Amino acid sequence: MPFKVNTVSRAEFLRDFYADSAAFMRVINAPEIFVVKGFYPGAEILAMRDRIFNKGAQTAPAWHPLYDGCPDFHRIHDDYEKAYVKGKIHVFYHHGYYPENAELMGYFDEIFRLKNHLADDGRGFDTRRIPSQGLIARVNFHQYPSGGGYQAEHIDPHGVHARIQTLVVASEFGREFHSGGLFAREKIGGEKFYVDSYTEPGDLIVLSPAIPHGVDPVDSGAGIDWKSPNGRWIVLPLFVWSDYPHPDNIKPVEVEKTPCAPKSR
Repeated sequence: MPFKVNTVSRAEFLRDFYADSAAFMRVINAPEIFVVKGFYPGAEILAMRDRIFNKGAQTAPAWHPLYDGCPDFHRIHDDYEKAYVKGKIHVFYHHGYYPENAELMGYFDEIFRLKNHLADDGRGFDTRRIPSQGLIARVNFHQYPSGGGYQAEHIDPHGVHARIQTLVVASEFGREFHSGGLFAREKIGGEKFYVDSYTEPGDLIVLSPAIPHGVDPVDSGAGIDWKSPNGRWIVLPLFVWSDYPHPDNIKPVEVEKTPCAPKSR
């Protein structure tokens, strides 16, 4: 059976979430998907996306381990062989511990509040934490470029810091890209369910990180121009573990690398 998509307003979603979070999690884990319409103004998200891309164009792509002092940076993932999950993605990383990012973190504060509210041990994680404190806040902008941008099917870490996956839609399906995009399955090997056609810029997609999901190649066939902003975009406000050792620091797992994954034909 296909996924059930619960299309709700921002007010309805927040009301029901805070009124009975346990019931909300039962729906998420069924699993079902929420598309929260107009969680943010679409025009604001698109303008923010364009500013991020244009700012990144002024510096060379780089990578920095997540230790104290790690700067904001942008990185091109082009089928990097050591990646936990393969993909062709341009990612722009912004860290909550920098004062200059306070406005950005504040803009997405409601999503951080949702994640903190679900922390089953009662902990609330401050978005200003530094890497040596373990868990830190980031706001990532992901561009899946036209010409074949994708992310392999995977299962994300899930736990006290990430009981829900929250994706802010930052491009318009049918206008800015026409094929490929986000899919999810109820279980490994199940039927793919495509999500982007239900969304508009500014909407919030909420799903379980524990289900298999990925991004099929976006408008494949034309070749990728990494200097172009074209393609599919999402924004991920999230808590992540730094690169300091910690027993809870679990990485995403590509479905093809799991013992129970179906073999490719």
